[in-house]
Amino acid sequence: MKTTRIFTTLLLLIVTLSCSNSSDGEEMHNEDVTFEGIWLLRDITDFTLDGSALPVEASQEIRAFVELIVDEGCEYMAFEFKTDQSFILEQYDPNDFNPTQEEVEYVVNCENIDTFIGTWELQNDQLILSGDEDESSAFSVRFESGKMILEDVPLAAILPINGEGDFVFVKLGNG
Repeated sequence: MKTTRIFTTLLLLIVTLSCSNSSDGEEMHNEDVTFEGIWLLRDITDFTLDGSALPVEASQEIRAFVELIVDEGCEYMAFEFKTDQSFILEQYDPNDFNPTQEEVEYVVNCENIDTFIGTWELQNDQLILSGDEDESSAFSVRFESGKMILEDVPLAAILPINGEGDFVFVKLGNG
């Protein structure tokens, strides 16, 4: 039930309009980036809450938490996009993280991983993901300097907090 809730939250993303004509996923914004492969979450930027910028301190705490997970050798979020248009999402589950509570030290457990599978489609800068229960949603996606950026992702997809941010992924290996 919890994995379904997290996947559903992840799929409930705000769809924004884009201006690219790319629809085949092979070349994006004149960069030679092959979409298929493994993409690892490395940063979250442009935090907002109800359309306003999130306070700097809160933004820094979220970024520090993601860095802590990665520094401990875990992957916070990893997408594997396959050529048959299926995907596997492995996501760290911070089930005991509470950002409103003063903690001496958060203990990272790399075994706290949820796995989701489904299919993907890339259409005009929209990444459409479909899950096992015919749930689907679109991510506004852009590619910059070899990075994939999913825009306006609800932070509740990965942490028990409100707001949105741009999730920055890097591709494992060489594109």
